[in-house]
Amino acid sequence: MIRRPPRSTPLYSSAASDVYKRQVELPGIGFCPEFSTGSVGDNIDLSVSVLDVTGVAGVHAQVNYDPQMVKILNVETGDFFLRSQKPIFVYEDDGQGKLDIYVFFMSIEKTNDGTGQIADLTIKLINPGNSEISITTESEFLDPKDTQITIKGFGVGVINAD
Repeated sequence: MIRRPPRSTPLYSSAASDVYKRQVELPGIGFCPEFSTGSVGDNIDLSVSVLDVTGVAGVHAQVNYDPQMVKILNVETGDFFLRSQKPIFVYEDDGQGKLDIYVFFMSIEKTNDGTGQIADLTIKLINPGNSEISITTESEFLDPKDTQITIKGFGVGVINAD
């Protein structure tokens, strides 16, 4: 479970990786962890998370990644919208570096507030080196009337393959 971070606090922090510290303005959308490492051929887990949101009924998260460095193997719904009924959850990976994730409430609870995971990704490391994964400004938060809620912060992560 992700704990609600203080405003403008990085999701990932380590003295060894200060170069990778990122600030996500709130409300925002980002990755947890922000820095991942493994060996070529490994699978790593990464979550896409909403941060400090209010009144959200749905999310479209667009993720850019380097298809020469990583491959998206699996995308599953996170726990942020799990309530009395499962949310509608759809994703599309073009295999060329763009992953679109759509998740919406379909229960008597119409909105959610706070911080939590909307999607859990399994990613295969296919080549050595660092690659960036980012949330694009095409992403959106929606209220129950399909009106956009302002996103102030768009997360960036780094994936390192040895």
